[in-house]
Amino acid sequence: MIHEISTSDTVRKPGPSAPRFPHQVQSRRHNLSKELQRYLAILGPMPKRCLETLADLGLTDPEIARYFRIPRGAVTDLRQIWNIKGEI
Repeated sequence: MIHEISTSDTVRKPGPSAPRFPHQVQSRRHNLSKELQRYLAILGPMPKRCLETLADLGLTDPEIARYFRIPRGAVTDLRQIWNIKGEI
């Protein structure tokens, strides 16, 4: 049995002055228009990942728009902004 504890074995907690969330996790939704931001909640908690997955499955923009009942132009715009390849 090992009784020595090294510093790499301990869980490090951020201090009170540390930011609550890492910079990478912060939302980048501010660069989207208000109209496009309205449709993000419909796509779920990870809208970019959702569109990437559906595009990988071969769905087109009209099919994705019909499934979520959102305008086709919103799907096309989000895919262009996020550089998601696939059939338009």
